[in-house]
Amino acid sequence: MSESFIGSVVGNYRVERELGEGGMSTVFVGRTLTRNELLPEDFRVVLKVMSEELANEATAKKRFLKEAQILSKLRHRYITRFFEFIARDTGAVLVMEFVEGAPVDKLLADKKQLPVETAVTITQCLLEALVYAHNRNIVHRDIKPANLIFQPNGFVKVTDFGIAKMREGSGGGQGQTVLTKSGFLLGTPHYMSPEQIREPKDAGSKSDVYSSGVVLYEMLTGALPFNSRSLPKLIDAIYRGEKALPSSTRPEIDKELEGIVLRAMEPDQAKRYASAREFFEALEEWVAIRPLGPRLVPPAAPTAKLSPPAALRWQIVHTNGSEMHEIPGDDALVGRDRSCGIVLAHPAVSRRHARFLLAGGQLAVEDLKSANGTFVNNNRVDRSNVNDGDVIRFGADPTCSYVVKSLAT
Repeated sequence: MSESFIGSVVGNYRVERELGEGGMSTVFVGRTLTRNELLPEDFRVVLKVMSEELANEATAKKRFLKEAQILSKLRHRYITRFFEFIARDTGAVLVMEFVEGAPVDKLLADKKQLPVETAVTITQCLLEALVYAHNRNIVHRDIKPANLIFQPNGFVKVTDFGIAKMREGSGGGQGQTVLTKSGFLLGTPHYMSPEQIREPKDAGSKSDVYSSGVVLYEMLTGALPFNSRSLPKLIDAIYRGEKALPSSTRPEIDKELEGIVLRAMEPDQAKRYASAREFFEALEEWVAIRPLGPRLVPPAAPTAKLSPPAALRWQIVHTNGSEMHEIPGDDALVGRDRSCGIVLAHPAVSRRHARFLLAGGQLAVEDLKSANGTFVNNNRVDRSNVNDGDVIRFGADPTCSYVVKSLAT
């Protein structure tokens, strides 16, 4: 189907190229043909197309529709966005956000280990997404590096909520999603919690916490904690929880961070972090006590758009002239967290306080539900366009005010 499908039209989308294939679907990149109420013209999207051989299989169709229903409930900056469900006789299609970047499993295949700061930032993005999903009673159940897209801005998008590869006999090898004999989602063995292995239906939010811990372990060490080629031996190792300490593989990992990883991966749910939020906050505390290092510079991506499209670059300059920050790229976070594009040390600033967005040459600032608010010209805003000379204040303290400056390139 893949070759014949390229160039075809599905709804308002023309298929351009294939991204990948799974047991239940094939994923393509496409573009909108015309502007509609959803998207502008010539807008790039991802089309997830159900396999034709499963188009008449009731369980597969139900699973695909369920995924659409789950995705439609999720609107978060670290989750790929869902746009549309298209029903077809030859197989349904999910239309989703196209994200520039590389899956984290590809980064690991290339680099083996990720920088500690990068691994922690990726995990925090993942956990923020899971907090949001869990609050909506949605459990991912298949957290793994292949389902995390690392963007040029250094953050990630979580993909594949509610996925089940329905094809039997897909095996239990590394990176593959397997099913129970009845066809229900089991997960990816190397990243599964003990309770998810015992009874997939019982996999709850703590199972996502466990899987996130495994992902962090792998990003830090370059190796999976349990990696037997024999599925029974692999499952036995997961039950027992016996694994090499991260610091034995990478001595630069300190005991505090190692303890966080190991607690997230506790086989006993009662000893594990109670929630994704608790796991996130443990990492946040670890970040807070680290010395402020250089801002992460994400790897270059061939198709990444790292520069503003307009012939301007933007800065914010403190009102007393003591500091200046150039706004990097077209989507930059502002906060006290060292992973932000603009790091401000003022205590009134939240760890991830606001973000700058640039589209069509227009700069906007968006508050990220910060504790003390974001103000433009003394007016508190959720989101507002800003122009040269406007004053942005991060928090209530007037000493944390900055003037917007536009500079010709």
